[in-house]
Amino acid sequence: MNYFLRNKTDRGAIMAGKIVFLLADGFEEIEAITPIDVLRRLEFNVVVAGLRKNVQGSHGIKIEADCLVTDINESELDAVVLPGGMPGATYLRDCPHVIELVIRMNSRKAVVAAICAAPIALKKAGVIEGKTVTSHPSVKTELAGAIHTGRLTEVDGNIITGKGPGAAYEFAVRIATALGKGAKAEELLNMMFVQRR
Repeated sequence: MNYFLRNKTDRGAIMAGKIVFLLADGFEEIEAITPIDVLRRLEFNVVVAGLRKNVQGSHGIKIEADCLVTDINESELDAVVLPGGMPGATYLRDCPHVIELVIRMNSRKAVVAAICAAPIALKKAGVIEGKTVTSHPSVKTELAGAIHTGRLTEVDGNIITGKGPGAAYEFAVRIATALGKGAKAEELLNMMFVQRR
C-alpha cells in the first residue's frame, strides 16, 4: 500500500485518487469500513489515519490505522473522509489537526466528505455555511447556517455528506463519482447486489 505521508521514504509510485479516512475512538464501523472497501475495490489509494494508532469503533471493532493524522501530507490528497459515530465524531471535531486539514482541503476544492454525526467537524471548520448537507438527525441543530435536507446523501460542490450507516454505499459512490469513477462504482455495486433507488 502506498501512503502519502509527510516523510515518505522508499514507498514507490503513488496510485491515482488519494483518499484519507480519519478515525477516532467511537467511529461508526459501517460508515468507515464500507466506503474504504468500496473505494479500494475501485483502486483508489485509500489510507486510514487515526487520532491514535489503534482505534476502536463504537461497536467494539478495533482498527490499526496506517498512520496518524499528524503524518498526513495534505498536498498529495484528493479527498478527506470523516466517518461518524459517537463519540468519534466529537473527537474529530475537537482535534485541531483534523480541522486544519479540512480547511486546507476545502480551500483548494478537494473532496471533503463526512457522514452521520461527522458534519459537525465540517461546521467547526467553517466549510458548510450556505451549503446543502445531510447528517444524522441528532446533530441537525448543530449545523446552523447550512441547508439541511435529511436526504440519504448530498453533494454541494466539493462537499459530500451522508445521513448514517444505511447511506454508506451511496456515500462511497458519491466520493468515487467526484473523483471520476462513478460509472465503475455503480457497476461494482451492481456486482455486489447493492440495491439502488
